[in-house]
Amino acid sequence: MKRLITIYTVFLLTGFLSTAAAQDFMIENTSGLGAKAGYYKAPDAEDGTMFLGAQLRTKGKYLGGEFTVEYRGEQTYTTTGGELTVSQVPVTGSLMVFAPITKNFAPYGLAGLGGYYTIYDYDGGFINPGDDTEVKVGYHLGFGADLAINESAAFNVDYRYLFLDGNDDLTEKQYSGNVLSVGLTFYF
Repeated sequence: MKRLITIYTVFLLTGFLSTAAAQDFMIENTSGLGAKAGYYKAPDAEDGTMFLGAQLRTKGKYLGGEFTVEYRGEQTYTTTGGELTVSQVPVTGSLMVFAPITKNFAPYGLAGLGGYYTIYDYDGGFINPGDDTEVKVGYHLGFGADLAINESAAFNVDYRYLFLDGNDDLTEKQYSGNVLSVGLTFYF
């Protein structure tokens, strides 16, 4: 799955770079709203999961900010007590530092915090099988790139490493992991 996302991202980025290279669109001092999709995999999970979300971005020439809301599907963890399925709804904020290379291409570094509404579904041999929820606070560090398509839209791709502790009842399980995402923002 990771290979498929990487190939898809490289294909899209190559296509946008070839069409946008002849144009000069600098998006700065504005805000925008858009959609994002991606892939998240925690090291202790058996499988990764795709996610969908919305992003609100504010962009200056060198500094920017991002607010996102996502839904991350189920990841399964095998424990000594049975099988645990975890879904998340992260609400995150990030500070972004841009390094514009051309008028339409700006790599960036980012750091941020988030609240992770986590839904647990306990199956198998747990004493009290069923559902449980909690909100955890995590942080992330990463990098990416913005590619302006025209004067009011930009494609972005980024990588983040999420630092997030697991459930207090299952201290050996970590929800930290790799997050790859692509997005399209329309600026106004």
